[in-house]
Amino acid sequence: MLENKEKKTTFYETYPKSFVDSNADGIGDLEGLRSKLTIISQLGANYVLINQIFAKKEGKVDFYKIEKDLGSIEDIKAICEKGKYIRVKAILDFDAKDLFDSYGDNLKDTIIDLIKYWKETGIKGIRIKNLSYLFEKSKNEAKDLVFKIKTKTDELGLMFIGGFDNPNWVEKDMVDMAYFSKANSLVKEPNSYKNFYEYIDKIQKISEEIPAGIDLDNFDNPRMVEKILDHDEELRPLTEALATMLFSLKTIPFIYQGTEIEAKSEYDVDMKEINDPEIKDIYDSYLQEGMDPEEALNKIKKETNFSAKMPLRWDDSILGRFSEIKNYYGTMIHYDNNYKEYLKHGDSFFFYMYNIIMLRKRESVFGLGDYESLSIDEAVYVYKRTYKDKSFVVLINLSKDFYELDEKITKLIEKGKVIKNNNPDYDPEILDAYQAVIIEL
Repeated sequence: MLENKEKKTTFYETYPKSFVDSNADGIGDLEGLRSKLTIISQLGANYVLINQIFAKKEGKVDFYKIEKDLGSIEDIKAICEKGKYIRVKAILDFDAKDLFDSYGDNLKDTIIDLIKYWKETGIKGIRIKNLSYLFEKSKNEAKDLVFKIKTKTDELGLMFIGGFDNPNWVEKDMVDMAYFSKANSLVKEPNSYKNFYEYIDKIQKISEEIPAGIDLDNFDNPRMVEKILDHDEELRPLTEALATMLFSLKTIPFIYQGTEIEAKSEYDVDMKEINDPEIKDIYDSYLQEGMDPEEALNKIKKETNFSAKMPLRWDDSILGRFSEIKNYYGTMIHYDNNYKEYLKHGDSFFFYMYNIIMLRKRESVFGLGDYESLSIDEAVYVYKRTYKDKSFVVLINLSKDFYELDEKITKLIEKGKVIKNNNPDYDPEILDAYQAVIIEL
């Protein structure tokens, strides 16, 4: 089981191919990740989760080898070694479907050897996503496999994070942490969040019995800001509201790379030049449906993982200092949302996120306290967090409209102390568009 300090910490998820290119081939790599690991530590995360790195051959994944463009096993060792000095632990990401497709009936024996193999590099844990895939094939065999993995990771002193789409598959002591990444996919359109909120609420209740992690952005989906905002809307209110919610929940927060600098796909994209067959195929299919190029690109941004794979901007140069040559998604435009700019200003979103990460570490109520849902509808999510003699109410409005709070909630919070508010105004009766407030009772 996780220690209390781990329930209060933050996990940072990386897609190395779009993080930093260290060898001027236009593709991010593990050495690039190692070179920027300190940034992850400075943000306040204590775990870095590394995904999409294994070699592929003839439709199968070789989980003993690193994809050639990304580096080698020695690079994983170097990341783990640097992590010792800046208190960042590395966790490797596996996919249950890929594991089964690659090893089939031999998976039960192979997975144990695989875990022992990667343990030698210095990693501190593994995450296996899509475990529901195995449960749907055979519930009993999947349970046996997962408990076998848990026994081995316990023996080796590794953290075992299991990714589930279906919360009903999770049992106590099956994993150290159950990870849920479905929330993003439940946001279909702006101002319609009830299913999204209810799913998050359900996971909070599960986390009363089993440590659970949740993300809002991940490799498999468009970034939330792309799904919710129009292209000309200001990012900051929404990004602050999402961060306030993520870090004040009982579940353990996972940040996907770039969220801390409000990453968005503001790119001058030439589809003929990008090196992404999946995105190019989707784009061509949209054109065949009769869309014009601009319409097809906008649809890709809102409905695919295009924005999740965008190279990170490290400064405002033409390539964002991601690479010294043209990157695999083409030319970046000059854009203020980059690390160099955000780290210079204490009022940037990077530091907003840092401060709320520190609030979670400092106030045990958020990582360890009880959770109670107070109100959920299409616009607003209100919940209460309680630990020992402290109580907080969190109010989240992700809609574009003003919202009049229920009289019972107003009465509960009207004498409380505002400790976090992403809006210059506070009214215990009304929430502004994209407003998030934490009230200490």
